Amino acid sequence: MVKKQLAMCIGLAFGCTMAIAGDDLGIRKYDIKEFDPVLLEQVREISRNANAARAESGQDDMSWVSEMAEKAIIQAGDENVQQSDSGLASADGSDREKKHPLGDGNRTLIFVSWSMGATALKDILLSFDGLPGVGIVFRGIPDGMSMGDAVTKMHLLTQETQSTVSVLLDPLAFQRHSVSAVPTVALEAPNDALIAKAAGSSSVSYIEGAVKEGKRGDLGTIGSTQEIIEPDLMEVAKQRIAELDTDAMKKRAIARFWDNHKGHPLPPVTESATRLVDPSVIVPDDILDSQGRVVQKAGRINPLDMMPFDQKLVVIDPTQPWQVALAKREYADHGENLTVTVMATQIPTSSGWDLFNSVQDSLDAPLYLLPPDMAERFQILRAPSVVTADTENFIVREVAQSAFEEANHEHQ
Repeated sequence: MVKKQLAMCIGLAFGCTMAIAGDDLGIRKYDIKEFDPVLLEQVREISRNANAARAESGQDDMSWVSEMAEKAIIQAGDENVQQSDSGLASADGSDREKKHPLGDGNRTLIFVSWSMGATALKDILLSFDGLPGVGIVFRGIPDGMSMGDAVTKMHLLTQETQSTVSVLLDPLAFQRHSVSAVPTVALEAPNDALIAKAAGSSSVSYIEGAVKEGKRGDLGTIGSTQEIIEPDLMEVAKQRIAELDTDAMKKRAIARFWDNHKGHPLPPVTESATRLVDPSVIVPDDILDSQGRVVQKAGRINPLDMMPFDQKLVVIDPTQPWQVALAKREYADHGENLTVTVMATQIPTSSGWDLFNSVQDSLDAPLYLLPPDMAERFQILRAPSVVTADTENFIVREVAQSAFEEANHEHQ
């Protein structure tokens, strides 16, 4: 079991590489939490010494071993953090909530609008400077103004006054406290519930006095008010979303897909050939388990010795019909113990989804784009290529068109 974990740690490229193509490729997924953390740490050390190991073994192309090992370490670390967070959440019986920008405890919200004028707004910022839990709140941005310009305008208020009071854009606060005129001052509990509010003044002394007397809720209007000229930001967002032509947007996104997904074009095979790729890696030091026992002595390790590669990768240029026919033949001849994955080197923008769907229909199987790093890891240099493995090496078989057509003729 320990040796299998070791092989999975060092040979993790088998699973991770395929995951680049998609999660439904028929590859068995392993839970990183099953791995011995001591082994993972030593795989990290292998990764650190990868350059020296490659120099010793002459395998310059095997950088994917250390890279995938490092990905395993990162994934393990991420999951440990998630487990820790989960433990904290369950310990106190509740998930951690996002903190309010004005901090814990009761909050004082001063609802304002640009209709009040810049001078009045600056006076409010100065009068509350240094007081904790106070925020100046706008409902939205003026008509015809961009969000960027509105944020800049708000920022200038604090720059000019050097006030430390937070300026917020919070239409939901206006909604939950039914604020329809400014200035309005509201005292709000940590759970967003209204304690008390009053319109017509930006002073909090009246509300604080009323609360001390036991008064709660809407205390009415105590002075002159101004209209709120900014439309509700949430309503504006809803309106704009409603006006969007989502069908057209989807069509444009689908049409642009192949502009951003180029695959990895490869030159054509001119002469059939078969190459062996040795996945071995040099381990500079003995690998120990958590009890200090030697699991693997220093030296050359071949992950295929401990974890077979039960895949057949068929890499084709789908613009060439004969290569699609080759993929169909390889799919039919794969045997029960192999999972076949057909990968396209490219999908030209001009043919796009029509070509992609026609090839999938012809294969009656999924088609994936070949990522450049996968081509590098398996030393796939030309198309079409078929990648399998024996007990020691990856086998990269390049097929020329003449050889394929000759073989087809013999089968007929």
